[in-house]
Amino acid sequence: MTFRNPLAQLLCASLLLAFANCCFGKAAINERPSSVAGVLIGPCGSAAAQGPNGNDDDYSNASIDGNMPNTGEGLTTTPATAVFKNTVENAGSGNDAFMITAPTLAPGFTIEISDDLGAHYATLDRWTSSITLPVSYRASLTFLVRITVPSSLKALTAYDTVIRATSSIDPAVANETIDRIYAGFIRLQSTARVVNASGSDDIAKAIPGSELEFAIAYTNISSHEGTGNALLTATNLVINETGIAAPSNWATTTNHIVGASDTLGGYIVGDKEGSTSLTDIVMRIGAGQSGVFKFKRRVK
Repeated sequence: MTFRNPLAQLLCASLLLAFANCCFGKAAINERPSSVAGVLIGPCGSAAAQGPNGNDDDYSNASIDGNMPNTGEGLTTTPATAVFKNTVENAGSGNDAFMITAPTLAPGFTIEISDDLGAHYATLDRWTSSITLPVSYRASLTFLVRITVPSSLKALTAYDTVIRATSSIDPAVANETIDRIYAGFIRLQSTARVVNASGSDDIAKAIPGSELEFAIAYTNISSHEGTGNALLTATNLVINETGIAAPSNWATTTNHIVGASDTLGGYIVGDKEGSTSLTDIVMRIGAGQSGVFKFKRRVK
């Protein structure tokens, strides 16, 4: 009968395993791969949104025109606040915590972050501070970004604030989104012209019987490129045209020609004989969309 030494057998097995690992490149026993960082940040519920150039310039659009009237110089007269919802998604292979920063902030703007639905806000300074948001593996978190803007902003202009999410596991891994504020986003442009051949083409010199066409073009100037972004849509736009209030006097010098139109199907009020004013109500104007409201008058 042969007696084997258990210690010798264990030692021999260990040596054979080490030899196999060395020769064939197998991982050592109990070795665990480290987590790989990954992060996406974007509009609410759309962290993977794409902007015009990729997933670092996706965006959420908001407008402050309802709170900020314009002066004659086209500048806003009062401060205003817009609140955005952004979603950060953990696209890595393990739990992570993401540092939220604002590397781009316009002068005079202030930014605050809330992760409790607005119950509390923390101020975020450009480059000097961050808010850390823990996000579990394959999970996402929606937070609020409150941006306060000063007065004297140029009307019909976009102001961008970049929000960056950076991984705590690997600071080289980051993603950005844009929270964009518009100081008004519907542009109105009025024109008038003589449309028949009688007399001069100059409206000021139009002779009796000449037909004049008034056109009001309206455009939603907000950005619309990309996929999954938070866009601006105008609803119930009201365009009022009156010829009895300065500086317009066409109600006293012309007669209305029935047949006013709107290229987006707006509801027109006042399109009747003897009318001295018209109102066009446009139900919806999507981002990047435009339309034209037209009506005609005949010189008395």
